[in-house]
Order: sequence, then structure tokens, then C-alpha cells
Amino acid sequence: MSASYETQHGAARHPVWGVSLPWSMRVLLSVLMLVTLVIGWRASSEWKRIEKVPLGPYVGVATLVGDPQPIGAGARVVLRIRGWRYEASLYGANARRVMRHLQGESVRVSGEREALNSDGAHRKRVRHIAGRFTNVRLGGEWTSGSAPTRATNRLRRLVARGTSVLPANDAALTLGLLIGDDRAQPREMIQAFRDAGLSHLTAVSGQNIAFVLAVAAPLLTRLRSRARLGTTWALLGMFVLMTRAEPSVLRAAMMAGAAAVCFSFGWTQRTLVILVLSAAVLLVVDPMLLWSVGFWLSVGATAGLATLAAPLSRRLALWRVPRVLVGPLSTTLAAQLGTLVPMFVVFGRFSTVGIVTNLLAVPVAGAVMLVGLPVCFVAGVVGDGAGAILTLPVMAGVRWVWWVAVLGQRLS
Repeated sequence: MSASYETQHGAARHPVWGVSLPWSMRVLLSVLMLVTLVIGWRASSEWKRIEKVPLGPYVGVATLVGDPQPIGAGARVVLRIRGWRYEASLYGANARRVMRHLQGESVRVSGEREALNSDGAHRKRVRHIAGRFTNVRLGGEWTSGSAPTRATNRLRRLVARGTSVLPANDAALTLGLLIGDDRAQPREMIQAFRDAGLSHLTAVSGQNIAFVLAVAAPLLTRLRSRARLGTTWALLGMFVLMTRAEPSVLRAAMMAGAAAVCFSFGWTQRTLVILVLSAAVLLVVDPMLLWSVGFWLSVGATAGLATLAAPLSRRLALWRVPRVLVGPLSTTLAAQLGTLVPMFVVFGRFSTVGIVTNLLAVPVAGAVMLVGLPVCFVAGVVGDGAGAILTLPVMAGVRWVWWVAVLGQRLS
């Protein structure tokens, strides 16, 4: 092909396949290939690094990674020791002590660093857990960590205090909907949400991010462009730390941050492009997300919404579906279709009642997410009496979502 032809048409024909591609597409494909190579190299390096985990006795400071998880009469924790993550199971007084603390807080420990058991080792290494810590003894005073850690932990404790006026199961589900904390949820509740296709509601994602920014909108809209951008990124960072940087919230926060940059500079926002770039950046930073089910479900649902929601909306309108149902039904179908492949690959099934349960539960869950955080903050400050009255609407919404999950489980 002549140079003049390329100049005129802005495309080059491949010498073998004869496919004409615009120069912008060729650049994009080249960048994607480079990013893929970098992600592959980073993943290989991370796996090799984990295999060289230090073992043997240790005495020194350990920091909580994530919040302690109750296991029967004990507690399971992940400790960061000299840059490495070790899983430990604690019982008795140690368990009671550690359950009062949150991510980022540190204490002096002694124990043995051991290799992971073969059972579940791959799943743990994906979470950067490199070994086990056994024969654990906790030292004296705990330290509260960095300033962001102290701030986000205070907010989590305040939300937990605000939900404590609710019945135990309602409080557990409220924390799951607001900040993704499902530690206190009974096994029956978790299974009901899975069977009903509603487990995504207790995994913090784009909807929670959107509501946080909506609550902060009166402040953000009064700021100048650069200040608004910086404040938005600060809010997103705090929310990511507060919700423990789960894969779904990382994806949502990265996309929201990128969209804020585009808005500030007047650039065109294309959801699918932002999704691809956000996923690529996250995978370069943490290649272990390649094996995260939550990450792929989050990416799949967002891709479904970006590519399928509008066509489905037009199709439903042509089928004379009531207008009030077109929006919720098209978004629900798009998100469900976007997660279809990972759901089948990982779980071997797909919730047949998920479309109906999502139509019934998501709008109410969204209302809980929108008003729940400020209400629970205030309830945590004013105390039990007034807090119980303030949280009545939140409890009503949470009960509705729970009932929908139970009904969906029975019909599935």
C-alpha cells in the first residue's frame, strides 16, 4: 500500500490478512499488547516472589491486613511481617483481644513462620498470603497505625456503633450493604443471597461509590475544578481504605477517579475505554487480581452495563414493556449477562431467579446505601435511644432486601 493511500485514509492494510485498520486502532492494539506483556511479567514475578517466603521463628511487630474474621470460638487473621503476609488462627484470650482491633493496627508478636498447607494454598497466594504463623503469642499495647488508617477505622467503628442498635442479623446485613463487612452474617443469610443472585449487594462496588459521591455532591460542586478533582480522589481513597480495598471497590474507585479526571479536563468519557484502562492499571499494580473471582465479576457486570444496557432498553421499549420497568430491567439483564461466563466457569451455575430478585431488591438496597452511611454516622454519635429511631427506615429497607433473598432462594 502506498504512503499516499495511508495518508489519505488513515489506515494501513496488514500484509498477510489484508485487514484495514485505522492508525488509532493500531496504536491502541500495540498499547494493549505491551500492557498484556507487562501484566504477564508482573504475575510471573509475583508468583516467584511468594515461593521465597521467609520461614522460621519470628519476634517483632506484626500488622493486621484486613479485619479479623471470627471462626467458631476463635479468630482468623492475616498479619504483615516484614512485608510478607502470614495467616494465623487464634483462640482463647488472643482471639478475644484481636477481635477488638481492625486493619492497619499493629502489635508485638512471637511465633513460627511456616509454609502454607497444600489445601487452599493457591487461593491464599492469590490474596498475597505467603505462609502460616503458628504458636502465636501477642505482646502488650497495640499501635493504631498511620493517619489514614486511624481515620478510616474510626469511621468503621462509628458505622458499627450506629448499626448496633439494630437486631444482630439486621445490623450484620446493614454493614454488608454499606461497607462490605459481612463478617457477622450467619451462614444461612450468605447462602440465601448467593442462591437468589444477590450476593453482589454485600460486595462494595460502583453503586456504593456513586452514592458516596452523591452525598458529597453539595460540597464538591462548590469547589473549583482542581480542588474538586483532588477532593474527589481523597474521598475515593478514604472509601477504598474504609471498605478494605476489595477487588470490586478497587475497580469502581479507579473508574470513578478516571471519570473525574476526564470531567475536570473536558475529555470525552467512554465507559468501556475507562473500564479497560482501569482494569489494565489495576492488573499491572496487582497481577494477582487475574485470579480474583470478585474482580472478574465486577469487570463483567460493568462491561455488560456499558455495552448491553442501551440496546436492551431499546429492545424492551419495542416490545412495549412498561416504561417504568425498562430502565431497571435493561440494567439488570445487562449486568447479569456480563457475569454469565465467570459465574458458569467458577460456580457452574447461574441463578435463574436473579433477574426478578434484582428488580425487587436493588432499588431498595440502593436507597439503604444512599441514606444508610449518614444515618448510621449520626446514630453512632447520638447513642442508642435516638439512634434506634433514626435507623428504623434503614432496618425496614434491610428487612425487605433480606426477605427478597429468602424468597428467591426458595424459588431457585
